[in-house]
Amino acid sequence: MKFKMSSNFALRTDRVEDALDFYTRVLGFDNRSTDPQSADLDASPFTFYVLPDHEPRGPVLELFVDDLEQARLELIANGCTILRWEGKGRDCYAQDPFGIVFNIWEA
Repeated sequence: MKFKMSSNFALRTDRVEDALDFYTRVLGFDNRSTDPQSADLDASPFTFYVLPDHEPRGPVLELFVDDLEQARLELIANGCTILRWEGKGRDCYAQDPFGIVFNIWEA
């Protein structure tokens, strides 16, 4: 199975307003979203999402796969922990054995 890195990453936080202030005011990223509860930040060449979550996480990188369920099985078999798995087109979070969290997205 081949995993391909996306140019998207996210921060899941319970401090969305504080994060938006920091990333727009301090780092100067433009917020392309009109939703006051989340952000779609232009961190060229990346898209950086700041999203509300009652279970805050550090950065969440995104990986594309051709087969979501096969990816889940392969990740589990290789020591990853499934943190949230909502299915195709929704959040599917896995944490690798080194602590990095990925959102697995079927392309």
